[in-house]
Amino acid sequence: MNKSYVQAREKGIAVIGIRGLPANYGGLETCAEELTRRWVAAGYDVRVYCRSNRYADKPAELDGVHLVYTPSLNTKSLDTLSHTFFSILHLIFTGSRYRYVHLYNTGNSIFLPLLKLFRKKVILSGDGIEWRREKWGMLAKLVHRIGEKFAVWMADRIVVDNLEVERYYTEKYGVRTSLIAYGANDIEVDEARSAALMEKHHLTAGQYFLFVGRLAPEKGVHNLITAYEALRTDYPLVIIGDDPAGGDYRDQLFARASEKIRFLGFVYDKDYEQLLVNARMYVSASELEGTSPSLVSAMGAGVCSLVNGIDENIATVHGAAYTYKRHDTMALIDLWQRLIDTPSDIEAMRKAGRRCVEQHYRWDAIAEQYLEVLEQVSTGDAEHEPA
Repeated sequence: MNKSYVQAREKGIAVIGIRGLPANYGGLETCAEELTRRWVAAGYDVRVYCRSNRYADKPAELDGVHLVYTPSLNTKSLDTLSHTFFSILHLIFTGSRYRYVHLYNTGNSIFLPLLKLFRKKVILSGDGIEWRREKWGMLAKLVHRIGEKFAVWMADRIVVDNLEVERYYTEKYGVRTSLIAYGANDIEVDEARSAALMEKHHLTAGQYFLFVGRLAPEKGVHNLITAYEALRTDYPLVIIGDDPAGGDYRDQLFARASEKIRFLGFVYDKDYEQLLVNARMYVSASELEGTSPSLVSAMGAGVCSLVNGIDENIATVHGAAYTYKRHDTMALIDLWQRLIDTPSDIEAMRKAGRRCVEQHYRWDAIAEQYLEVLEQVSTGDAEHEPA
C-alpha cells in the first residue's frame, strides 16, 4: 500500500470506540488491529484508545500504532460510552495532529457534536444495526437509536460492512454510505500447535463442529444446541466465546454442557485459528449480524459453513456457504444432517469459501478502501448526500 491519499500534515488518525489493542475480545478489535497496522505501514500516524481496565500490561505501541489508555465506568451500560467520552476529551486536549477519527459503534455517535465542535473529521463504523440486538435493554436501545440519527446527521461518512445494512440506511434515511466488508487472513494448519490443542481439548482434527461468538440471545446458541442434539453424529459441538455479563441466558447455556457439547470460553490468536481450521464445519444459528467476522474467517480457513439464512448472511457468503431457511430450526437440523451424511458436499463448499474470501475479504484491500474514504472526507466529497 504505497499510494499517498492526503497531505502529510493530515495523516493523523485516532481510533475510538473499541476495547483496545491487541485484540482480546471480538471482531471490532480484530478489525481495528488489522487496519491500523496497515495504515501505519502506509505512512499514517495512528493512535488507538484502549480501556485501561482491560490491559494489565500497557505498551505504548503495537506495530507502530500509538496506544493510549483511558478509564471507563466498568458497568455493562456505561463501559463503552464512558470510555468513549474520556477518550474524546483526551484527544481534544492532546491530539491536535489527529484530524481524523475512526469511531466504532453507533451508540458512540451521541458524542459527535463534541468531535465536530473541535473540527474533527469522523468516519463512523457500525456493527450491524445495534438497536435490534436482544442483549440491550430499553435505555441502551434508545441510545443506539439516537446515536444512529446523530451519525446520519453529523458523521462525515458512515461505513457499513454488509449490503443489507447499506440498504437499511438508504431506505430509512436516504443517505449514501460506504460499503466496506470485514476481512480475513489466510489460515493454514500448524501441525505442532494443532496437535497440542487437539490433545488439550480432547478433540480430533476434522471431527468436530464449531461455533464462534458471544453467548448472547441474538446469536441463537440455544437453537444451535437444540438442533445439534437432534443429529445422528458422534462429532462434538465446540463453542468458542462467552459473555460474562450474560446473566441467566449464559447460565442456561452452560447447563446444557456435556461431553459432546463443549464450551471453551474465549480463545484468541493462533490457538483460535487452529481450532477453526481443524473444524469439520462452522455452524451458526445467529439471528442478527452485519458481516460476521467468524463466518468470514471460517470461509477463509477453508471450513465448510452452515448459517442462518438471514439477509445479511446471504449477502456475506456470495453462495459460498450453506444457508438454511431463516430462523427455522427444523430446516437447520435437516440440512446439517444431510451434510453429515454427504461428505462430498462439505468438501465442495470448503473450496468455494476460500475462493470467496480471496475475492471479497482480504485485509489489504479493505484497509485501502478505508483510506480511499479518508481521501474523500479530506477533500469534502464525503459529506452526506442523498442516496
